[in-house]
Amino acid sequence: MIEQLVQHAEQLPDYKLDTWSPEFKGDMDLVIAADGVWYHQGEPIVKTKIMQLFGRLLQRQTNGDYWIVTPVEAFRIVVKDLPFMVIAADCINENDQQIWQFTTNTGDQIKLLHPKQLIVTYDAEQQPHPKLNIRPGLAGRISRSVYYQLALACEVEESPQGAYAVLTSGSHQYLMGSC
Repeated sequence: MIEQLVQHAEQLPDYKLDTWSPEFKGDMDLVIAADGVWYHQGEPIVKTKIMQLFGRLLQRQTNGDYWIVTPVEAFRIVVKDLPFMVIAADCINENDQQIWQFTTNTGDQIKLLHPKQLIVTYDAEQQPHPKLNIRPGLAGRISRSVYYQLALACEVEESPQGAYAVLTSGSHQYLMGSC
């Protein structure tokens, strides 16, 4: 299933959204739920290619709103948490380095190569809320199963404040939490 998802996503172009000047047309009845399910007019989008296309046309505005944009029109949508869900992770060997590569629910594949690309915050109950920056202004929630996979791959590092779990990808290290 993931292979088909990725194959469809790879066939879509990388649109140059920042070069477009669309006219804002108002709200679209499109909601991305906190669990990563996309709903249009209250019904889940079951056609993967439509969700992938919308994902490529998604843009975050400076005021925090999410818009679906085309070269001529733009529509505001509702995002309950983050617009993407990270559903798979693989540690690959690239140029003699171990790199983590993630797959989203829209089939995008993102390599963990930049500082602050993976961030783990905690809620009031100290539950982790990991996210991965996908592209400028857009992030994906890392699913629980992927988070546990990453936690198992972490190394423990000691500091004066205590022990921390650290994930390494390429030349960067990412703090996953205290031990």
